[in-house]
Amino acid sequence: MELSELDQKESKQTKMLAALLIFIVAAVLLNWLVLFRPKSKVVIHNPVYPDLAAEAAAAQELEPEIVHQVLPDEVRGIYWTATTAGGSRGDQLLDYMTQMSLNAAVIDLKMDNGQLAFAPLNQAMRHYVMTKPAIADLDALTKKLHERGIYAIARIAVFRDSAFARGNPQLAMKWPGGSLWTDKTGAAWVDPATPHAANYAIDLGKEAYARGFDEVQFDYVRFASDGSISSIRYPVYDFSKTKIEVMQEFFARVGGALKEEAIPVSFDVFGMTFWSNHDYNIGQRLVDVWPNADFVSPMPYPSHYPNGFNGYANPALYPYEIVKSTLDKGAEMLETELGMFEETSRPTFRPWLQDFDIGAVYTAARIEAEIAAARDAGCSGWILWNARNVYEPADYLIGVGREEVGREDDGDLTSASE
Repeated sequence: MELSELDQKESKQTKMLAALLIFIVAAVLLNWLVLFRPKSKVVIHNPVYPDLAAEAAAAQELEPEIVHQVLPDEVRGIYWTATTAGGSRGDQLLDYMTQMSLNAAVIDLKMDNGQLAFAPLNQAMRHYVMTKPAIADLDALTKKLHERGIYAIARIAVFRDSAFARGNPQLAMKWPGGSLWTDKTGAAWVDPATPHAANYAIDLGKEAYARGFDEVQFDYVRFASDGSISSIRYPVYDFSKTKIEVMQEFFARVGGALKEEAIPVSFDVFGMTFWSNHDYNIGQRLVDVWPNADFVSPMPYPSHYPNGFNGYANPALYPYEIVKSTLDKGAEMLETELGMFEETSRPTFRPWLQDFDIGAVYTAARIEAEIAAARDAGCSGWILWNARNVYEPADYLIGVGREEVGREDDGDLTSASE
């Protein structure tokens, strides 16, 4: 009888200890979930990248908390590097933007070498993050921009990406000897024919939107254009399709994926794509980009047109004429090739404008002439480019200038930093 009572006491103690242990484990797990719960919803595209599909499949879907900025009637934007966005220079530019009635910032999410400049919630991307991210708190950045009324656009370079190329050499362009091919700047490129590059672009675009960016803009959406092009060996592209066909599939895939989730999407293109339906051996054509984008941002920098273009000895001295004629040509092309009325196509143009000294000193008058050209062409906005984020103060609201502004030849500048 005494043994039975002792057995019963030991059994009760064992049950109490087991219950206590279960309670402790549950409490620890609950705390872990609370502490490490990401703050925004990230939808993982499937399949993702080589050898990371299992990690991506394990990612959580979380409740969104972002209220996006309304698209301005006219986007008046400037470009920010990731370093600017993550440092004191960003605060200085915010003050400048408020003072000068600018309302949009286009911000790099990658460094020039392709490394991610922020810590993504999507763990499949963690291999591409820089050791110390230039943007320490992406959520705080987008919140700050919104508090100041700034429309935030995430700029994502796609195929020019040394980090992704080195992490996935089986998908990167190669020299004949097998090493990574690089362009004139030393950057490696990913083969545009691989679907993994599109998947990465889609996932990064979705994360940017989930973290507070109001629009996603893709750049370097083309085959390489400079360097020893004839030496490139493609691991995926097999010439069974044209470069145009490869890029058509890319634009449809990436643009379609973001549009499906109501994420505003834009693509950057060369200014010459507005002048000709030729793809210039890079696979990029306006007629293929436009149907898959909410906005198209050509780069009609006057200094980038060859001397003598369209009869202008130095196109850089004719900012209004070069920008306006480029945008007009693009609208005409879309009407001819796609049957798209100009009143529909023109508001989707949002050109990059020159704010740097190549070909001529770009004074306020020349910048205002470019802005006037964009407005006269019926564009819904414009973005200024300066690689160092140092902008020439100008009258961004009026944008006077036009044909006769600043043609005095103050000398071509051949050694600029852009």
